Amino acid sequence: MDYSELKSLLTKNNVSVNEAASLLGYKEENSFKPSFVSGKMYFSRVPLLCKLAGISPNELFGWEVEGVSGSGNYASHISGGNTQNSNEAIIALKEELKEKGGIIKEKDKQINRLLGIIEKGKKQ
Repeated sequence: MDYSELKSLLTKNNVSVNEAASLLGYKEENSFKPSFVSGKMYFSRVPLLCKLAGISPNELFGWEVEGVSGSGNYASHISGGNTQNSNEAIIALKEELKEKGGIIKEKDKQINRLLGIIEKGKKQ
């Protein structure tokens, strides 16, 4: 998703970009935008950003996983108690990325972080 699409979704959800930036820990849009555009935003901020924009992380990152029930809603999997389906969806995504020419290092890191979040949730 590009920045203009994100901005449009925030506006649609009655959230200004400056308000979203503040809630995400940035001083203003001018510090949030470069972080988002470069892909160097802290991963821990993704769930709140998705909530503010009214989307799931897979919509934010453009992830699609064929053949996995409910794979289009990672946000509900991760924030809810359905860790088994989350794990299956994320592993399926990782395999699909491998099939399409290899794992992009940053996406692989994000996938491993998601799996870590799930494992941490299982232990609690």
